[in-house]
Amino acid sequence: MSYDYKKEYNLWKQWKDNEEKILRKHNVDEKIISDLRKFDMAQFNAERSFKRHQNVTKDIFFITQPVYDKIEIKNIENILDQIENESLYEYLKRVDPMILKIIELKIIGYNINEISQMLDISVRSIYRKIKKVKNSLKK
Repeated sequence: MSYDYKKEYNLWKQWKDNEEKILRKHNVDEKIISDLRKFDMAQFNAERSFKRHQNVTKDIFFITQPVYDKIEIKNIENILDQIENESLYEYLKRVDPMILKIIELKIIGYNINEISQMLDISVRSIYRKIKKVKNSLKK
């Protein structure tokens, strides 16, 4: 079950020729028609590349992998509840709430610049706070 490029290309070309005929009938500029053809050809090639590398007959396709559900993080308590290391848990409970908020936003996926804007503190300050936590945990 391989990808038949020639057949797919002929179908694409037939569709494209009909489309261009309609566009010319409605007096669309040739530059626009040319740009559309280039765009559609790029889309066709991207799809062709994907389909050529997709092989559902390979054995690996049918191997199922366990899926570990991600925990939805609504607040910092959700994060703290997941910590199994008792000393880390106790440390984080006592730490500055701003650091906990930074950790929460970082886990959710925000980058340092976004966190800086959200919390209205400098990027440098965030890095200092993270370094302070790391150094405390190393001890």
